[in-house]
Amino acid sequence: MPVVQYVIDSICASVTGECTYKMIEGLLSQGSFTVAEILPLIQSKDRSLDQASARMIANAALDDMAQQGVIRVEGDNILPAN
Repeated sequence: MPVVQYVIDSICASVTGECTYKMIEGLLSQGSFTVAEILPLIQSKDRSLDQASARMIANAALDDMAQQGVIRVEGDNILPAN
């Protein structure tokens, strides 16, 4: 989470690493999803975020979760690891 929080702290104040992980976990509970699907959720937490900033936050969190073995990334699709 340190990398995710660093990215967040660099570009906004209203989004936290914890809420980003919870958004991703919520989408995972419904099955696979794409990065594009999480961007509006992140932006809804901080209306000042543009799409590129939201994507940076999402990618940092997704990379972290993939390294932890929580998710796997197949092309544009994000899936549960198991």
